[in-house]
Amino acid sequence: MDKRQFLIFLALFLLTFLVFSLSVSIGTVKVSFSDIIRSIFYQNNQSGADTIILQIRLPRVILSLLVGASLGGAGTVFQSLFVNPMADAYIIGISSGSALGAVLAIALNIRFYILGISSIPVFAFIGGVSTVLLVYAISSRGRHNQILNLLLSGLAINSFLSSVMSFLLLLSDTSLHESIYWLMGGFSGRGWEHIRIMTPYFILSVIILSLFTRELNILLLGDEQAQTLGVNVPQVRRIIIVFTSLLTATAVSVSGIIGFVGLVVPHILRLLIGPDNRMLFPASLFGGAILLTISDLIARTALSPSEIPVGIVTSLIGAPFFISLLVKRG
Repeated sequence: MDKRQFLIFLALFLLTFLVFSLSVSIGTVKVSFSDIIRSIFYQNNQSGADTIILQIRLPRVILSLLVGASLGGAGTVFQSLFVNPMADAYIIGISSGSALGAVLAIALNIRFYILGISSIPVFAFIGGVSTVLLVYAISSRGRHNQILNLLLSGLAINSFLSSVMSFLLLLSDTSLHESIYWLMGGFSGRGWEHIRIMTPYFILSVIILSLFTRELNILLLGDEQAQTLGVNVPQVRRIIIVFTSLLTATAVSVSGIIGFVGLVVPHILRLLIGPDNRMLFPASLFGGAILLTISDLIARTALSPSEIPVGIVTSLIGAPFFISLLVKRG
């Protein structure tokens, strides 16, 4: 890590802390930074500020940081793995699978709780992981160009699952509003139980993917060159896909569908820090966390006391920026 990269990481860390503090402080009821410190370290759960900070804002902000980091990091990995700047974690069907799982739970009125988590994120997680396994099983049957097979399989499964989901929504008028609100993404009503469920998967996936950033760099040279340099390409690719999918499916299961974070963040940071995944992957974790937490702050304060789904905010921020980026790059 050179001096410039160190300064960028320092700036990302400080910006993350600043965004975290502002997000916990700003809302319908404003609380001071001293109130935040007192509530976290000297909590007595007796004041209104403690309740607002510890039970409402703090878990929401932490969850937005985790989900944003997951989407940003996963986007970086998939863009490198597929050697495609337009790739993100949803390209192999995670979003459609998770969406179908959630809509299925809503439309069929399947309601239960596991460790404080409702049936909707549970079904979304199962749907996302199952879809990835199905796509990978189909694509691995081809002997040639498995990356192309993977992308085409993901496209086909995406289309099929979207059709099934549309059919379910058509049959279930009463659950249409709830389904659409979930599909637009957001953190309203999320709490500590969602963080407890997500954190182990997040930590495990980030550690494993960090260990494979060198191999990810080598894969950019092409499969033949990677094999020459001693990389077991099929095995490495399988491990990377599994843990990136796990990272994304867990995030989507607790937040709904949130677009553009995994697409925009890697592009911005690649311009700042370079293409080396050993630096780019951890930087994208910070970048995704910052972008999504800012978006969530806008989502819950722009039309206060009403709330905008955060997926709408990320699209409004991400789409114009991404278009301008494409135009500048020619």
